[in-house]
Amino acid sequence: MANIINQISFQNFYNYFGSFDKNQYEFSEGVNIVVADNGAGKSKFFNGFLWIFYDEVLDSDTKTRKNIKNQAVKICSDKAKNEASVNDFIECNVALEFSDKRFRYRISKGFRLKKLKSDSSLTESADWQVFFKELEVSKRDIQLLVYHEVYDSDEQKRILNSLIQPNLREYSLFQGEEVDKLIDFNQADSINRAVKSLTDINKYDELEKITKYVATRAEGELNEIIKSSNAASLNYTKKLEEKESKKNSLESELEKLVSYENSYSLYKSEVDKLENLNENAEGRKEFDDKIKEETSKLKELKEEYDRLVEKLNERFFDGNFGWIAIGCENEVKNFREKLNSYREIRTLKKASKLNDHSNHQINLLPPDSPDSVTLQTMLDREHCYVCDREAKKDSESWKHINSLLNRKDSSQNKPIQVFNNDLNDFFGDIQLGAQPYVGRIIGIEESIIRTREKEQSLLDKITKVKEKINNLKEERSHLIIGGDEDNLSDARQIMAQYRGALTRLQKAEEDIIKSRTRIDGLNEGIRKDENELSRMRPQDTPKEYEFHFEISSDLRDAAQRTKIRVFDEMILKLEKMANQHFQNLIKHNDLSGGILKFEKNPIGTIDFKYIDEKGNEVTGASEGFQRMKVLAVLMAIISVNPNGYLYPLLADAPLSAFGKGFILGFFEETEKVFPQSIILLKDLYDKESDNKLNKLGNELLKNKSVSSIYLNQIPENLKQIEVYTEHIKIK
Repeated sequence: MANIINQISFQNFYNYFGSFDKNQYEFSEGVNIVVADNGAGKSKFFNGFLWIFYDEVLDSDTKTRKNIKNQAVKICSDKAKNEASVNDFIECNVALEFSDKRFRYRISKGFRLKKLKSDSSLTESADWQVFFKELEVSKRDIQLLVYHEVYDSDEQKRILNSLIQPNLREYSLFQGEEVDKLIDFNQADSINRAVKSLTDINKYDELEKITKYVATRAEGELNEIIKSSNAASLNYTKKLEEKESKKNSLESELEKLVSYENSYSLYKSEVDKLENLNENAEGRKEFDDKIKEETSKLKELKEEYDRLVEKLNERFFDGNFGWIAIGCENEVKNFREKLNSYREIRTLKKASKLNDHSNHQINLLPPDSPDSVTLQTMLDREHCYVCDREAKKDSESWKHINSLLNRKDSSQNKPIQVFNNDLNDFFGDIQLGAQPYVGRIIGIEESIIRTREKEQSLLDKITKVKEKINNLKEERSHLIIGGDEDNLSDARQIMAQYRGALTRLQKAEEDIIKSRTRIDGLNEGIRKDENELSRMRPQDTPKEYEFHFEISSDLRDAAQRTKIRVFDEMILKLEKMANQHFQNLIKHNDLSGGILKFEKNPIGTIDFKYIDEKGNEVTGASEGFQRMKVLAVLMAIISVNPNGYLYPLLADAPLSAFGKGFILGFFEETEKVFPQSIILLKDLYDKESDNKLNKLGNELLKNKSVSSIYLNQIPENLKQIEVYTEHIKIK
């Protein structure tokens, strides 16, 4: 039974503002359609699938897929971010439910976003803190209502992969122009890779390997038995050696054949590339110079980024930064208070100790006490400058100042041990050592933010330069070879390369043919030797060993013949099914298409041609016809698999701007091949219609193969930061 997606829901994911309940879509078998105008959430909807399967989303600015961890702030609803207060958390999640014949599963991915500042930017990562959640998977029996969490990571992965196997996702999950890349007819191995992924043809390779191994082992056991019996004649032994020699030659020739086939594939790709190479020499040089310049910039930026990263650890202990002291503001305050308290108590205890000694006169003053000159001035003027009050002569205050002035010189006293363990210097060293960090505490957070901003700035610059290089390379690949004098030498060079590639391809094909001829000859010689050896075997040879060898040899030969026969039959069936799908896909268009032709090439793989009724290769077909060719071949490969296709098709704008005929043909044919399809497109939308569907949309509304149709809309007159998507189920 095929896997069916039952539901997908979003929470504050792009335009899908609000809880899961407000952004929930229910699907079933057959064709499911989500109709939306530009900006109403088609691609954002599809990004939900990308997040679930790849932990990626498509960046609409760069048209490239990016890891979700680098896009978290950007993909969270602007409306939710704008309405959040400082330290508020925003939930951003995608949840998908699907079922097989026994269980219903729920897969969820998400994160929480914390707002750090009142004036936080809606796009700057530094203004938000992201907390990613672990993958959540649960399941329940189809007949029950309660889900049970799945905690084992291997089981979670198995469940996720069961929805669409990783090697099949490129054929089930695509956007827009990605359809054209599903099967690249200019790449020699593209069709063969799709055939191996989508059919069970590989099992015949495995069968051939197994039967070959069994036959080789059976032969070895038989020969060992005969040798051990001492009954083998010299002629038998000689013939056996001749056979072994041919087998060794066969193995060597098979290795050569693999090498020739690899060379053929390489040269075929080279020929295909040169055939489609349309490059202007002068323009290429200009692009090469630009690419070189940008590559140099990229190198400098990467080096600068590496230097920044290398210095991050140093900034924790560097007194100029002092990052290690972050969050220690209260500790510094507590230390100072405790140190002051300690020193105050220490001073009083020391003074008390010294006063108790000898004549009990004070001979040690606290730090910052007045000197002798100041004390004398205070006596003369009868005023205490320390506490700023009168000290009349012979008053208690005056006498205290006088006692301080006339105290004994500490140098006259013998050293007195005041404390057994005096930690004053120890605490002072701590205070002195920490001073560079203490002075930096207030600016550490800002320093870290600036460093992060610099890091992000460098990463953004690196990304932009990389994108510029890729864009330059992309533009460079589409240049046309000109016919003027400046481009003539370059054109000649390309033509020479093409002729050389063709020559190498032809040579590889000749080598393959000759090698296969030699292999056929060696196989025939080995079979003759086996027949002679069977007649020359000693009479007492155990029959079970002979029988085992003969049966395993027959199985090996049968497996080889079956593999070739099945592959040849599959090519014929592929061609038949592809043309059937192709004609159905284009039947609503006025123009008839050509014929899709599959051929087995010298290395035993499939070549594809698009020809007319007279066998001439067709070129210059419209984009719509080109895309229908790809879809027809893909559907044919799926159709030849006796088990069918057990996974849903998830596509965003696969037929953009291709007209009613192609769209109608696509929906009619898709339902025959895929057990379920979820298609997101604009082409059925009509703003002026009462139900917002155009004529074709209303036709599909009545189509029995269409299970559900949803309409996405953005409420009118909203500011950008207030935008959200709402949906209604039309069918």
